[in-house]
Amino acid sequence: MILSLFLLSMCVSTAAASPHRIHSVSDISQEFTFYMDGRFARQYLRQSDRDVRNWGSLGNLDLSNANLLILTGGNPRVPYTKAAGERIVNFLNDGGGVLIMADGSDPMPPATSILTNFGATLKTTRASKPLKGLNAIGEHDITYRRGTTLQLSPDWTPLIVDAAAQPVLAQRSVGKGTLLLGSRGLFGQKPDASDPINADWIQPLLNQACAAKTIDPSKPHRRTWAEHAQQSGPLIVEYHDGTQPMAAAIVDVYEDVRPHLREITGVEPAPGMLKRLLVLPTGGGGFSSGARIAIGAWWGGFPENRYPMVELIAHEATHSWVLPHPEPVWNEPIATYLGMLTGRRMQMPEASQRMQAQIDKARALDPDLTAIDPMAADAPRHLIWGKTYFIFEQLEAKHGPGVMAKYFQTKRAHVPAARPNYTMHDCVAIWSRATGEDLFPWFQSYGFAVDAEQTDLYPTSTAGNTNK
Repeated sequence: MILSLFLLSMCVSTAAASPHRIHSVSDISQEFTFYMDGRFARQYLRQSDRDVRNWGSLGNLDLSNANLLILTGGNPRVPYTKAAGERIVNFLNDGGGVLIMADGSDPMPPATSILTNFGATLKTTRASKPLKGLNAIGEHDITYRRGTTLQLSPDWTPLIVDAAAQPVLAQRSVGKGTLLLGSRGLFGQKPDASDPINADWIQPLLNQACAAKTIDPSKPHRRTWAEHAQQSGPLIVEYHDGTQPMAAAIVDVYEDVRPHLREITGVEPAPGMLKRLLVLPTGGGGFSSGARIAIGAWWGGFPENRYPMVELIAHEATHSWVLPHPEPVWNEPIATYLGMLTGRRMQMPEASQRMQAQIDKARALDPDLTAIDPMAADAPRHLIWGKTYFIFEQLEAKHGPGVMAKYFQTKRAHVPAARPNYTMHDCVAIWSRATGEDLFPWFQSYGFAVDAEQTDLYPTSTAGNTNK
C-alpha cells in the first residue's frame, strides 16, 4: 500500500509534463447530457489530446485505439448491459483508464451494477465539507458542490475524503488499467464549460490513469453513432439498443407534427436540413444541428404525457426549418411558439395555457409590453419569450391566419442563402414585405429598436438594397 501511494504521488505530480497522449471517449449512451457532449474534454484534457463521443450502445463500442473512458451514473431507463460491463472490464485489463462520476440516490443509478463487480458501492450519505485531498492531491485546493460518499473494499485507494473521513474519490487497479470513481460534484457541470473546477489536479490524474495503454495518435479517433437506423418518409431515425423501445412512439409524434409545421410555415424544411432524428437517452430536451435533430426519449414524461413531446419535436424541427438564417433575437422562442401552434392545431389545451402563462410573465416585467427592448443585451429572458409570443399573436390578429407562412415564404424568396447575416432589422423588413405594410413603426411601438435604414431588405430603404 505504501509503495502504491508513493507511485501515485509521483505519477500525479509528474503527469502534467508527460508526453503521453490521451484518446478519450465520453459516453453519452447511458444518459445524454450537454456537458458530456464535449464540455468535459474541453475542461480536463489538453489541446493535444483527442476526445470523441459514444452515441451508440456501450457494449458495441470499439475502444482499440482509446485509452480513457468517461462514464456517468447513467439513467435507470437505460441500464448497463452485461455486454457493456464486459467491455469496461476488458478495456481496464488492457491498460485503459476509466473514470466513473456518480452519486448514490434512490433508486441507485445503473452504474451501481458495474461498481459492485469492483468492490465499490455508492452511498446516499451526503458528503460533508471541507474535503481533504490525500497524497499528491493534498497539495491542491478542492472545490466541491455536493454529492455522496463511497463505500469501498480494501482494493481501493482513497484520494479525497470528506470531513467525516469518508471517501468521495478513489482509485484501484484492474488488470493493467486504472479505475477512478468520484462524486459528480468534484467535476464541472455547466453546459457552456465555464466551470473547470479542480482542473489542476484532475488533468494529471486522468493522464496517469490511462498511461498503461498504448494508442496510435496517427490513426483516426472517431465518434460512434447510434447503431440502428430506419427510414421514416424523408427522415432517417437513429437509435441504439437502450432507446429502441421509445423510437417508434417518437416517430409517430414526428409524423403527426410534420404536416402542421409545413402548413404553419408554408414551406418545406430548408434544403439539406432535417434529414435525421436521433433518439437521446434523456428526459432533458434535445437539439438541432441542421440536418439532424435529436430528441430526449422521455421528455416531459413521454409517452404518458404527449403534449411536451409534440412541442419539443416541433421546436427542434423549427430550428432546422428556418435555416440557413436563424431568426435573430427570438430564435429559441419562435421555435417553441411554432411548437405551441402545432399543439393548438392538434387541439391540445396545454399549448394555449403555456403560451398565456409566458405572456403573463412578460407582462409582470413590462405591463404594456412597450417599455423593454427585447434586443437589449440585458433584456430578461421571460420578457423576450413572452413578448415574442405576444407579437406573433398580434400579427395574426392584424393580418389573419397564415401570416407566419407568408413571412417564411417571403424570407425564402428575398434572403439568399449566401447572405452573411440576418438581423432584427432584416427580420422586420421581411415581415413588412410579407404583410404589405410598413411594420417598423409598429415594432418600435412595442420597444424594438429596429430601423429601416439598417437593412437592405426593405423596399424603401436607402441602405443599398439589391433585392428591391
